[in-house]
Amino acid sequence: MNQQKSYPIVLSIAGSDSSGGAGIQADLKTFSALGVYGATAITAITAQNTQGVHSQFALPPQIVYDQIVAVINDLHPSFIKIGMLANTDIVLAVAEALSNYSIPIILDPVIVSSSGHRLLSLEAQDVIKEKLLPLSTLITPNIPEMQALTNMPLSSLKEKELAAQRLMDYGVKAVLLKGGHEEGNTKTDILFSQSANGIQSSLFSAATISTPNIHGTGCTLSSAITAFLARGLCLQQAISHAKDYITQAITAGADIKIGHGFGPVNHGFNPLKMLTFNNYKLQFITHHTDTYSYIDSARIALEGGCRWIQLRMKDADDSLLEQTALIVQQMCRSYNATFNIDDNVLLAKKIGADGVHLGKNDMPIAEARKILGKQFIIGATVNSFDDVLHHLQGATPDYFGCGPFRFTSTKKNLAPILGYDGYKLIIKQMHEHNIHIPLVAIGGISKPDIPQLLETGVNGIALSSSILKADNPILEMQEIMNTINQY
Repeated sequence: MNQQKSYPIVLSIAGSDSSGGAGIQADLKTFSALGVYGATAITAITAQNTQGVHSQFALPPQIVYDQIVAVINDLHPSFIKIGMLANTDIVLAVAEALSNYSIPIILDPVIVSSSGHRLLSLEAQDVIKEKLLPLSTLITPNIPEMQALTNMPLSSLKEKELAAQRLMDYGVKAVLLKGGHEEGNTKTDILFSQSANGIQSSLFSAATISTPNIHGTGCTLSSAITAFLARGLCLQQAISHAKDYITQAITAGADIKIGHGFGPVNHGFNPLKMLTFNNYKLQFITHHTDTYSYIDSARIALEGGCRWIQLRMKDADDSLLEQTALIVQQMCRSYNATFNIDDNVLLAKKIGADGVHLGKNDMPIAEARKILGKQFIIGATVNSFDDVLHHLQGATPDYFGCGPFRFTSTKKNLAPILGYDGYKLIIKQMHEHNIHIPLVAIGGISKPDIPQLLETGVNGIALSSSILKADNPILEMQEIMNTINQY
């Protein structure tokens, strides 16, 4: 059985809502609807329904701490969402647990329920600012929560900016001020973030929807942001997609009656297929020699344990390419492996491949995404951080193929040669800009290069002709897989 495949994994640290509309329950529904795997650390149990919160019980801080550590040490989530924390002791336990890791955190400061019940002690508000804001990538307060955290007026955009600056002074990188409590025909959320010229703001607006079914909208929005980040979007794109998702979820559930108060949204109005990938650890790009055909090379890689194949046949005519693609795809299916096609978007759609890889001069990602939809994996070639930023101005790829590591005939038009230091620099720049799209090293890589390359922080390696040069290519692939699986 192939066990190299995985899902994007996220962790929610929050309270339980017995009615299922908010809290941990809403988080898990959102994660599932958006195609990521959700784990949980429960902080408190509430007895509530659509009409209000009847009672609550905060769990012992040690069990909260233990849940977090147990999940992180085994599942290695790529993003964490924090919701209800209840009291100071739990805030401290969560901060202590998370301070040992460098995982991006989306903090939703749940202070008062939509029915008016206080869910966080006054003392804990200050501890959140001191202990959790320095660890967080984004905080997502609504208007009342922002006022509670800053004790500042929020009547104008300038006042909101000053309040956001107050929170960013504690160390959080960005503030999304949710506008759901404001009156009017439009609900506008404002993202405040630091730039070279000071604070910049971005607006995310949607028409107001007339419905009482708004229970758990804050939890759902922050969870959706977390899910889209885990799927590889940058922060602004994740927020934009999450805003669209919550708006459609409210619309889809607007005329549904559940309970006698504020009902839930429809989280599952249009669920995405669970995103699966082979950990982006090793991709084999087909090659041919006097001894081995393209099909032979794919078979060798699969028999050696690789579970991510890209069919690359630059000089083949359409008929031969399709014929070969169908054979290699069937081979991949028998090994439960992911199958991508280089460049040819229409062929990938026609035969139902898992995705495509697009070079710098191939079809734009936005056009490919429009043709293929959200279910297909789309990779994009980059050679620099500027290339990364260029791609993020349109539709977002699922991974970057970054190279070349050293000169190779298949990447001879890409410059500069990156080497180990080039990858370190690009990864550093991506982290500084909160870009978390997997980066796969490509171009002229052989077995001895792999350990040091993985230590640069790249998420995976792409190999091609070096495998076929070995005396026993299948054994060579097996040894490479053993090396990669140690990281």
